[in-house]
Amino acid sequence: MTTKNKNLLITAVLIVTASSMIGILQEASAQRQSSTGVITLRNLTGSVQIFPSKSQIIQTKASVSLSAAAITAEKSVGPNSHATSAHIAIVNGYLVYRVHVIDTNNNIHRVIVDAGNGKVLSTIQFPLGRGSFHVM
Repeated sequence: MTTKNKNLLITAVLIVTASSMIGILQEASAQRQSSTGVITLRNLTGSVQIFPSKSQIIQTKASVSLSAAAITAEKSVGPNSHATSAHIAIVNGYLVYRVHVIDTNNNIHRVIVDAGNGKVLSTIQFPLGRGSFHVM
C-alpha cells in the first residue's frame, strides 16, 4: 500500500469516526426540551472543522450515491423491503455503504454495498428480535 493510499485511508477513517462522534454529541448534549415539549438543537461549533474539505475527498471516491445504495440494498433483500438506515463506512480498507433493510417478515438485513460500483458485497439476515443496528 502506497503512502498516498495509507494517508487517504487514515483520512477516511478519521472522517467517518468524527462524523459518528458529531452525531452522538449533537444528540446527547445539544438537544434540550422546552416547557412546550419541543426539542430544539443548539448551534454547535468547534475549533477544528473536518467538513467539507475532507468529506469532499471521500465523496470523489464514491461513484454511487447513498440513496442509490439504499435502493440497491432494498432490491437485493426482496420486494416490499425498506431501508431503515444507511451510512458510508470503511470495511477491510474499502469504502462501502452499510445499509439496514427490513423485509416483509420483519427480519433485519445488513447489506454492504460497494461505494465505487454499487454492487452488493455482503448480506446478513438477523431474525426479528435478534438483530442489532450496531453490529459491524
